[in-house]
Amino acid sequence: MGEPVIARIDVGGKHHFEVFVYPEKAYAYLEGNKVSVEDILAIEKVFRDARKGIEASSKDLLQIFGTDDPYEICRRILDEGKVQLTTEYLRKLQERKKRWIINFIHQNFVDPKTNIPHPIPRIERAMKEAKVRIDPYKKAEEQVSQVVEAIRKILPLKGGSLKLKVDIPIEAWGKIRARLSGLGRILREEVSKDGKRVIINVEVPVRAQGSVYELIGKVGGSVEEIS
Repeated sequence: MGEPVIARIDVGGKHHFEVFVYPEKAYAYLEGNKVSVEDILAIEKVFRDARKGIEASSKDLLQIFGTDDPYEICRRILDEGKVQLTTEYLRKLQERKKRWIINFIHQNFVDPKTNIPHPIPRIERAMKEAKVRIDPYKKAEEQVSQVVEAIRKILPLKGGSLKLKVDIPIEAWGKIRARLSGLGRILREEVSKDGKRVIINVEVPVRAQGSVYELIGKVGGSVEEIS
């Protein structure tokens, strides 16, 4: 779980209170995961100065928080205060969020010229060239749009989804339908008047466009982009 670190809250600009928490558990909680406060709080005490070991009085805690329960106060500090992390842990957290963002861009954006995702090393180089800084205190999901805008000046990106009309032999219907459902969302299906072919309208992420063309080509079908 790592060495305990200090989480702190300032109240009214005059009072501050501190608790010792486990960094991994604390940040899992802050990122919205279900983590028990009992697993986060390292020492069942609330301090005025944690480093010096000066504890807060029960009277002060009741006056400020309405309780002297260290777990309830720890939850308040996590929700409204700040966790003070070591330089090493901040670096690890920053790298983890950077990797998440890179993978997200790789999976959800493509090169508009080829409709193929950019390789991960290329995305990483673009981020370095654009001097992108990942905030270790901010959720990775909240930083994606900022990163995308920064690297778009260097790396062309197309995101979102598109609609395709797929025309396939009817004997491939079941197999292709299942595969398309896994890639995106089926919008409409229609059997041709002669009963030999099926038209399927599907919405897929842009990154899946190449997979659809490859899949349909193998069964002798055709793909058309629609609005």
